[in-house]
Amino acid sequence: MRRRTAGISSAIVIAAVLALADNAGASAQAGPVYPFAAATATTTTATSVASTPGTATPSTATPSTAAPSAPSTAAAPAPSTPGTAFTPQLGTPAPTGTASAEASQRPVVAAIGDSIMDGHNVGADQAWPVLVSEANDWQLTNLSIDGTGFVQLGNDGNTFESQVVEAGEMDATVVIISASSNDLGQDPDTLAQATLATMASLRAQLPNAQIVALSAFWGDTAPPPQLTDIDNDLQNAAAATGATYIDIGQPLAGEPDLMQSDDVHPTAQGLVHLAAAIDADITQQRVVG
Repeated sequence: MRRRTAGISSAIVIAAVLALADNAGASAQAGPVYPFAAATATTTTATSVASTPGTATPSTATPSTAAPSAPSTAAAPAPSTPGTAFTPQLGTPAPTGTASAEASQRPVVAAIGDSIMDGHNVGADQAWPVLVSEANDWQLTNLSIDGTGFVQLGNDGNTFESQVVEAGEMDATVVIISASSNDLGQDPDTLAQATLATMASLRAQLPNAQIVALSAFWGDTAPPPQLTDIDNDLQNAAAATGATYIDIGQPLAGEPDLMQSDDVHPTAQGLVHLAAAIDADITQQRVVG
């Protein structure tokens, strides 16, 4: 999710024009830029696998038959920005025709979660959903808020339910929602009910969306036993609402150097590792286009 020319003879000008004409038909294709290295997929468990949207095909330049001229160049798209949908760089014309059709095929993704998902103390543009989005050409809106859970109130005074409402308002085609260690210490029955109610609300608002539910991230040390219960609640709720559940494991286990000093949040490099692992899981399950 910025020359001075010296005078030359007419003969040299003609030669330069002819050279440009010879090269005018060249076409180029831009491939996706992957901000992190490929990682081995962790063990995953899927309750359902949705269909994969078609991938867009880059357009190809066509040589002109008119008077030779220098080939035009288009500005590269700006990376997606958390909190807002993807927009072109300033000064870039709005896409038309084939380009517009290709853009409409890109998944409109909403990320629902806590501080692990919002780039806490590192930078919103380094959050793992943003890194995965850039690798897959998604149109991402990162709705994550520090401190939030299915029961626990976040810094905005709301639970995940508030983010669910926002995802519904933006008509997301894909929603990624994660269990959270913020719900540790909550009453087990209350948490199970809240998790199911939130997932049911998400499905009701977006009946045709792909919903990907991820297990909770812990860090470099052994997670507390209740975290397994939190994950199980989300897995059961995913099965009940037609969502895909993925157990991401603990990609940073035994990696204290990839954790911030609070030993809760990943460093920027830790988020790169986490993004690579989650991207591999999502790719393996083929749940997002």
